[in-house]
Amino acid sequence: DLENRMEALEPVNMLALEELEQLENRLGDLIEKLDILSGERSELLLRIETVATLRQEAFMEAFTEVDKHFREIFASLSEGDGHLQLDNSDDPLEGGLTLVAHPKGKAVRRLAAMSGGEKSLTALSFLFALQRFRPSPFYALDEVDSFLDGVNVERLSALIASQAMNAQFLVVSHRRPMIGAS
Repeated sequence: DLENRMEALEPVNMLALEELEQLENRLGDLIEKLDILSGERSELLLRIETVATLRQEAFMEAFTEVDKHFREIFASLSEGDGHLQLDNSDDPLEGGLTLVAHPKGKAVRRLAAMSGGEKSLTALSFLFALQRFRPSPFYALDEVDSFLDGVNVERLSALIASQAMNAQFLVVSHRRPMIGAS
């Protein structure tokens, strides 16, 4: 009876014990590699989180400084007040940025609702705020004063003159106040 039961199990793989040993060795190697990869993954996730935190901190530092400069420059150019506003203050890197400006004697406006001169002053305020935060050695401005009235051209030329201590400016203009200031 036992012989019949043994014959029913045939054919028997005589190499099965060796194959089992090889598979157990391979499984041990794979488990070891999995442990290494899991550790590396955890380390990478921690690094990603650290970089994301540093990136957000650097952005917020830059945003705060540029906003401070924008407020100062916009006030000097337009005699009004303005500021930078994050579209998503909870996650600033996922949202946009809005320039909010209140030129003297006018209601608070977004850039899209402004006249050409007001847009120019706001955009130039932002440009110079960026320049104060992270200066470049050279700027080329092509007829940036074309939409401005004479008083604002004089204010802009004074601002360019004060900023010219730290950078070179090439300004193309047909306006007498700008040409006179140069």
